[in-house]
Amino acid sequence: YTAPDGSSSTWDADGGGTYTNADGSSGSYSADGSSTHTDADGNTHSTDADGNSSFTGADGSSGTMNADGSSSFTDPDGNTFSTDADGNESYVNADGSSGTMNADGSGSHSEPDGSVCTFDADGGGSYTGADGSSASWDAEGNGSYNDPDGGSGSFSADGSFSHTDADLSLIHI
Repeated sequence: YTAPDGSSSTWDADGGGTYTNADGSSGSYSADGSSTHTDADGNTHSTDADGNSSFTGADGSSGTMNADGSSSFTDPDGNTFSTDADGNESYVNADGSSGTMNADGSGSHSEPDGSVCTFDADGGGSYTGADGSSASWDAEGNGSYNDPDGGSGSFSADGSFSHTDADLSLIHI
């Protein structure tokens, strides 16, 4: 069939078909439920018979959305974001940084220089810097740290704080 505006469609005996719209968008579909659509700007969306879908954007973006709830997306700059079927998320940025955000509240973030920050499900965490610094804390707000110059300290949820410089001079607050 061809319409007066130039759009057209076909149907197959098995229940599938194709179409082309006047704006240049087009697509196809099958009796099993799968389909593909490309819009006039060049963005493509496809769905398979199992309910998994994917897209490719004319801008270079792409993604998948799966029937099990998992998904991924890559933006035009190359940053990638993913979620698994259990709700755990991860990302990898074009600058090399990456991280995770888990369904239980734990996670991590890593920088290209090697710095890493982790978070426990209970609210505690740790940090290790590329410069040799480090810190750790618990869910109550108590923790300790080490400076790259050899200093160290501790802090408490009650606001108290102590620091020892590399020369072993002690400061309490």
